[in-house]
Amino acid sequence: MSGVTVSRLETVYLEADGSLTLPPWVLRACAFQPRQELVVLPVEGTLVLVPRGSVVLEASQVIAEVLAKEGVTQEELLAALPEERRQYNRERYPELYE
Repeated sequence: MSGVTVSRLETVYLEADGSLTLPPWVLRACAFQPRQELVVLPVEGTLVLVPRGSVVLEASQVIAEVLAKEGVTQEELLAALPEERRQYNRERYPELYE
């Protein structure tokens, strides 16, 4: 999915049984295959779908193990996120902060 640009938005609906259908263009853009196993990562009310066996999923599992070992909680990470975002934006887009 590297290099994919959001070019349009589309609403999908959650069915009574909990299923949802992704539009064909999303499946193509993400290169998802029929019957492919995906992992659902819930993050602050957002769902991230990651193909099973992906580098992203493996890296996130290693990071989760390290954070658990160090006693860092999800709440602590999420609390720091707004400031980290501001700092990143200041470094990446300094012209916006002049």
